[in-house]
Amino acid sequence: MRNVTSTSASTSRNAEKFLPKLLDRLGKAKAKVIANINPGDDQEVVLSRFKKIENGLQQMEDLKLLPRVTLWEHTLFNQFTVLEHRVDKFFLGDNESNAFIGLEAITSLLTRMIENVDQIKASIPVVKLMPSYPERSLEFTHWSQPELGLTATKKLSQELSQMGVEKGIYKSRAMANMMRSYEHLEGTELRLCFLSFSIFPAESVIKKRPLIYWWIGEGFITATQDKTTEEVGEEIFGKLMKQGLIQPHGNAVNASSSSTSCTLHPWIRYMLIGLARDALLFHFDSSWPWMPSCQASVCRRPCLVFDQNPTSPGEEDPLTVFNVNRNYLSFKREWLSKLKNVVVLQLGRWQSSPTHHIEVDDEGLFLKGIGAQHYLSFKYLSLRGISGITRIPSCIFSIISLEILDLRACHNLETLPSDISSLRKLTHLDISECYLLEGMPKGIGKLSSLQVLKGFLIANLKNTPSRLGDLAKLKKLRRLSIYIGIEAVMHDKEFENLKEISSLRRLKISWAVVSPELRGKIARQSLDFSFPPDLEKLDLQGIPLKEVPPWLNPRQLTNIKKLYIRGGELCSLDHAGEETVTECKWRVEILRLKYLSNMKIELKEVEVQFPHLLYLEKVKCHEIEKDKYEKNIFWSKSQGQKLSNC
Repeated sequence: MRNVTSTSASTSRNAEKFLPKLLDRLGKAKAKVIANINPGDDQEVVLSRFKKIENGLQQMEDLKLLPRVTLWEHTLFNQFTVLEHRVDKFFLGDNESNAFIGLEAITSLLTRMIENVDQIKASIPVVKLMPSYPERSLEFTHWSQPELGLTATKKLSQELSQMGVEKGIYKSRAMANMMRSYEHLEGTELRLCFLSFSIFPAESVIKKRPLIYWWIGEGFITATQDKTTEEVGEEIFGKLMKQGLIQPHGNAVNASSSSTSCTLHPWIRYMLIGLARDALLFHFDSSWPWMPSCQASVCRRPCLVFDQNPTSPGEEDPLTVFNVNRNYLSFKREWLSKLKNVVVLQLGRWQSSPTHHIEVDDEGLFLKGIGAQHYLSFKYLSLRGISGITRIPSCIFSIISLEILDLRACHNLETLPSDISSLRKLTHLDISECYLLEGMPKGIGKLSSLQVLKGFLIANLKNTPSRLGDLAKLKKLRRLSIYIGIEAVMHDKEFENLKEISSLRRLKISWAVVSPELRGKIARQSLDFSFPPDLEKLDLQGIPLKEVPPWLNPRQLTNIKKLYIRGGELCSLDHAGEETVTECKWRVEILRLKYLSNMKIELKEVEVQFPHLLYLEKVKCHEIEKDKYEKNIFWSKSQGQKLSNC
């Protein structure tokens, strides 16, 4: 018999040539078997089995599936090799005895080969069968013609369903193992949160914060005696990651607690789609089985998908409207006004990439369709990352049930209503990265339930009736980010009011890029800061001071565990004349220093100043010459290497 090993290996590794060659050899094998069947034997049985094998392989060839598999996975390669080896060994080999095996042996062999083809179908990694576009991501804004990519992907989904790939996946052993992992999840909260991942397109990078906001708005998670709802959400996100059900994206010190975004394994996604569909949590389009639809007749959670338009709510009465991948939003006011029992409107960006683009027509005037009288249970509104919105209608700030308002990165937003004090139930307000905002409205100090406030703007006195002193009234505020704008005017010792926010645990301060004339003024105003005693995280971005300010020291910041300094003029963390004694050393565990072109960092000094350090990230610090920096460092104590040896 001829040696088939080298032939199998070479053809199997060439995705375009493999199936045509295998079909050709299968045809020769069929002719040889039929020619040598004993008289009286039923040729139809043999022919039908050959036909079934040929049809399965021909389907794959007609759809050009194998060239669209970007990586030959080990299992897939092995299964094709087994099939190819059986054709060569038993039908096309030189050993004459193989050519005249009995009908029973032939039919048994062909049956096993049919099983091989079915296994191959189930093993094709569907998520990697993307259309031939420059980007493989399903975050459609990265394509110049996203509708073409969507149409091609939808067509492929239909083709794979016709082949029975979906059925094969759900019946596979790997899927059974994943189902057991799901069944072992404790509690309804954990299961509901996990099922929510089913609506995201394949290969998505999902931002943690909007995900948790959605869970809170839906009521999937609730606060406990010891934890806020957001802390419960963080814990659930961590559990899913720790159990390997979701994967961290990017660098994380401790994946289960530090990762800010995640991805989902494609087979886990298929499992979740089946479970969410059976539980009537979401409706999945019959013409596109692996994507959610805008229908809300049963599940009450319509999803905005690129080529689908939401119908009038009528009797459907949605609870949640979620923008999965619509890039252009155009609604009639009447459509929003009929959503009388809606709880969540996630219209904005959930994708991790800040380049994902969503746009509205008519400057977002459709938002006026949201009337306070209709929204008795409305909890969460996200317009995150939507371009074209210049102002937020005052009617939104009259929705007394609203708990989370996410306006992050609405880059065209210029104006908020003059008074927002009606939002007494609001726990989260994010207006960060809204760089055209002119000031803060009145009434922020009256939002007694507020736990998270991001993007508080320090501007001129005329446009900012709410000042830092007003935030001292917020007894539940745990997270705060402040943006010191170009026109910032601060009262004397205004930042000393920070120490009065006793509940504050995380603080971020960002300085705008200002002209050299204003830099000195802003720098002088940034010298007198005081911080609450229990602050655990401090993030400084664009600090305009060259010398380390007196407030940035371990004596004042005794409980800081995370210290991030990104950009700015700072040259050093050393305080001149300070003695290095135990009580003056930092208790920081995670230190991130980025884009500090003036700062030269001596690792031995860092070891002394930060004896409790678990992780150091140093990126683009100390510019040696134009655009050339000292080497980047990503150090973790868990790796066992001494920091000074990096």
